[in-house]
Amino acid sequence: MVQSVGRAFRLLRVIARNNRPMSLSDLARAIETSKPATYHLLRTLMLEGVIVRRPDNLYELGWGLWEFGSAVVRSTDLARVARFHLDHLAEQTGEAVLLSIRDGHSVIYLDRGQSSESFELVANTGRRSSLHANASGKVLLAFALDDFIEEILAGPLRAFTTNTITDPFALRAELARVREQGFAACWQEQELGMSSIGVPIRDYTNRVIAALTLAGPAARVNTNRAGRLVSALSAEADAISSRLGAAIANSN
Repeated sequence: MVQSVGRAFRLLRVIARNNRPMSLSDLARAIETSKPATYHLLRTLMLEGVIVRRPDNLYELGWGLWEFGSAVVRSTDLARVARFHLDHLAEQTGEAVLLSIRDGHSVIYLDRGQSSESFELVANTGRRSSLHANASGKVLLAFALDDFIEEILAGPLRAFTTNTITDPFALRAELARVREQGFAACWQEQELGMSSIGVPIRDYTNRVIAALTLAGPAARVNTNRAGRLVSALSAEADAISSRLGAAIANSN
């Protein structure tokens, strides 16, 4: 491993995860490197256009990173295929719609569809989240390999609210229900007042590769609307899966 390259990426991740401009001292402390060495890293990244120094001498991410992120999205069939369906579902339901995949032990949100009426979400594109406390994560975890599921169940399972499932036996049963019923629900388990319902997206091998999720205020995303929301979600997820080559059974 080239240490300077590793430190540069650590710098970028620290700024991204803090979601705010940071000082040289804070960054040096975060990556456990001297201020002069950190400054030289920042200077190089500034010349490459991926870091910007503000007039108040704080550092933030630059638009140069968007070029790389956009290239990833453009080259990903999943994101390209799903784009229309995200917006269509958002307008149809009035709720925010999330496209997510599993990356390591986290959910990462690739894209989002949002109608003019939907609730502003914390889960913006590029954000990571837990696997056990939201509908997207439950879908992705339920259809993962058994060894990986057991690794997650071994914990610890963080409690975000009093509704979060933190008991491994209860979570194992919940994942079995997700596989059986074909959708996952999260009733204020990651954030009080916010609920979500998610369904799987499959590729040409019929392997679950992503989750399509509706999220919104618990007053609207609830058990009373669950049946209709699952139907709408499943129709769009099946359309995406079909375009990715999955064999979707005809229910008619």
